[in-house]
Amino acid sequence: MHDWDWEQAGDSLSKAAQLEPGSVEVLRYRSSLFRTLGRLDEAIELYKEVIVLDPLRARSYSSLGGQLYYAGRYDEANAMLQKALELNPKKESDHFIRGQVLLAQGRPQQALTEIEQETSGILKLTGKALVYHSLGRPQDSDAALQQLIATSQQDSAFQIAEVYAFRGESDKAFAWLERAYRQRDGGLMFLKIDPLLKGLRQDPRYADLLTKMHLPT
Repeated sequence: MHDWDWEQAGDSLSKAAQLEPGSVEVLRYRSSLFRTLGRLDEAIELYKEVIVLDPLRARSYSSLGGQLYYAGRYDEANAMLQKALELNPKKESDHFIRGQVLLAQGRPQQALTEIEQETSGILKLTGKALVYHSLGRPQDSDAALQQLIATSQQDSAFQIAEVYAFRGESDKAFAWLERAYRQRDGGLMFLKIDPLLKGLRQDPRYADLLTKMHLPT
């Protein structure tokens, strides 16, 4: 996750799987690696195995729900996120991801209701900036984004880039992605599959960033 050496990561995880077949943690990390590389179908199948082996941990359903959202499988994503919230109603990120699902389905008002319930301050502000833009409320979107920048720019460069990308402000999005790159922001693990960044993918700067992270282009 830090060195972006995906080949060695894969070798290490293959060895770990040989040493401890059926390890939930190995399955989690392998799924994360496949997701980062853009191999979503494989990532999803591995996380389904995680849930079979560890069916009472909320974050397992959250992670699978997120991957299903990235794959455009919205109904399945919602079902997994609902299960995560049933197991842990106060867990961070689930309402944020559900809000993104609703945005992707063209339901911004329902997305706002969902985002209002998010327990992570960073994700709540990110979600509001996204939803207000979709609702045609640019001043409210700007206010949420500027609050995010003012309070959390050291920890949320990737989220700030997501908002700018979603709003069609490509130059600002790439400026924050470059900052995320310099900071080794963990959000870059989602660079290849994040739907919020789809407006950037035809820009040569996007391929350049993938290359710098040693990700397939």
